[in-house]
Amino acid sequence: MSLLEITGLVKHYPAAAGGRSRLIRAVDGVTLAVAPGEVLGLVGESGCGKSTLGRLAVGLEYPTAGCVRFLGKELAACSRNELRAARRQLQIIFQDPAASLDPRWTVGSLVAEPLVNYRAGSGEEIKCRVEHLMELVGLEPAQAGRHPHQLSGGQRQRVSIARALALHPRLIVCDEPVSSLDVSIRAQILNLLRDLKERLGMAYLFISHDLAAVSYLADRVAVMYLGRIVEVLKAGSFLKDARHPYTRALLAAVTGFSPGGGIPVVPLAGEPPDPGSPPPGCRFHPRCPGAMNVCGREDPTLTAEESGHLVACHFAG
Repeated sequence: MSLLEITGLVKHYPAAAGGRSRLIRAVDGVTLAVAPGEVLGLVGESGCGKSTLGRLAVGLEYPTAGCVRFLGKELAACSRNELRAARRQLQIIFQDPAASLDPRWTVGSLVAEPLVNYRAGSGEEIKCRVEHLMELVGLEPAQAGRHPHQLSGGQRQRVSIARALALHPRLIVCDEPVSSLDVSIRAQILNLLRDLKERLGMAYLFISHDLAAVSYLADRVAVMYLGRIVEVLKAGSFLKDARHPYTRALLAAVTGFSPGGGIPVVPLAGEPPDPGSPPPGCRFHPRCPGAMNVCGREDPTLTAEESGHLVACHFAG
């Protein structure tokens, strides 16, 4: 059984423009699954719906349609107590630790808060657990008395990770956890996340626009464009087996990837189309040099191959 199952997930936000109401289609029909102990990377341009999907995955937002199941239970249908129980094993790490950590609290209090909230031990037991968590993420227990502003950006993100680990989660959604860090610190945090995953056997939904980070950490990669998943493939074959023109364009932009197989690559100039008014048919076709008439008429389905590779393109084969 999958740890996290996302089926037909939709999240639309009402908006007004020019005196007329419309819907922003942030997530528009996503189906994904994360297995126990797996790292699923989620990549795409800014504004494609990745972070919205992450918040939906942990129950911080409720879907317009579709469902999110964690350990077989649909989060939107859970009672308050059931959702509280699920969140012991389902955590999230945000992009900006400075914004997600209360500046008035000490580091020790921030790490201890989930343990206190769930009454996970006596005062002395919680104190010992906090010290262990800080050491686990590479912080000194003596730093427990400091406030977030007294730490570096990398240290603050380590506090966020320690806090997420406090209740022994099965799955952590990592929402751009290294994008605000310097390159050298980014590598340290990625190594920490990889080490923790191997030591503790957790699963991650790792959201990022950094293809190198995703390729390093993930087992599989899902590529998102304008609210939809357009390709899912194994991370080990990301460079050589990418078939969707959008995936190949992302790779070419950062790696100098030279495609084969006759599938054209387009530089990703400009911004994606307005999510409040997505184009008909394939949503990538206005930016795709290989688009044919059918691409503007028919929306390709995400089709699975025997290898488990999924791609939504009329001409991917």
